Amino acid sequence: MSLLVTGGNGLLGQALRELCPSAVFAARRDADLTDLSQTRALFTRHKPSQVIHAAALVGGVKRNAEKNADFALVNSQINANVLTASRETGVTRLLSFLASCAFGGWEKGKLSEDDLYQGAPYDGNSGYGYSKRMLDVELRLISRQYGVHYSSLTPVSMYGPYDNWDLEDGHVVSALIHRCYLAKRDGKALDVWGKGEAVRQFIFVKDVARLALETLRRNDDSETMIVAAGGGIAIKDLVSEVAKAMDFRGPVHFDAAKPEGQKIKVLESRIFKSRYPDFEFTPLDQGLRFTVDWFLKNIAQETGKTEASVQ
Repeated sequence: MSLLVTGGNGLLGQALRELCPSAVFAARRDADLTDLSQTRALFTRHKPSQVIHAAALVGGVKRNAEKNADFALVNSQINANVLTASRETGVTRLLSFLASCAFGGWEKGKLSEDDLYQGAPYDGNSGYGYSKRMLDVELRLISRQYGVHYSSLTPVSMYGPYDNWDLEDGHVVSALIHRCYLAKRDGKALDVWGKGEAVRQFIFVKDVARLALETLRRNDDSETMIVAAGGGIAIKDLVSEVAKAMDFRGPVHFDAAKPEGQKIKVLESRIFKSRYPDFEFTPLDQGLRFTVDWFLKNIAQETGKTEASVQ
């Protein structure tokens, strides 16, 4: 068995490296996955029998809203090229990843796998959301037509080491950690986008990596499976958890003029417990402490500036 992981330098790719160092990890320098010829060359060179497809163009709330078309087009190209090259080179098992922003109809409350196509994705990240919906369609159709086993997981928002720490373009947890570090260092208030009322779910990236490798070994059907560690947390409470992990005791300022996205996004799997009844997720406080320690060791002390990012 030979395994190729796309997005090898990303948040999830780095977590998979620790668990499966024998795999081939392809990053942007190895191939531009928006280019079909380069993607084909990558797969021909390594001849994988299995693929974990984790490559994607990702960004925070602000960038998604400003670059909706780019997120739709680039991610659609990447997904189509990886699936095409996989099929052409004989990959029989492929696992990819959807995202909570592919879902719509949040006014119903908690959503499950059955709700993936109910309602439109939130407009602020509809480009990324629709590209993930299309990925789900492609995985199912290719599996049916070509007799391969291509499937996906749908994790809620991941966080952990090797995240994007950019202050404006990073994800919620990484941006909060970076801002909290700067506020503590400079003796200023911690600025938080939005009112802090939005509810989100977060999962430690190493939990997703463990589940990805186990799911790859199984023969479950091509339906996606939601991976969520809890029922959601308000951003204001997440801020408190990050401040505690950072030992930050200064004031917090919520900027209502800044975007915070969909008000409530909570997913709950109807199939996870039956497939993984004994799986234990990393508690949020432990995951945040680990992530903060990694940030302080690997990012903060190296930069000492207001810009700190890892791709």
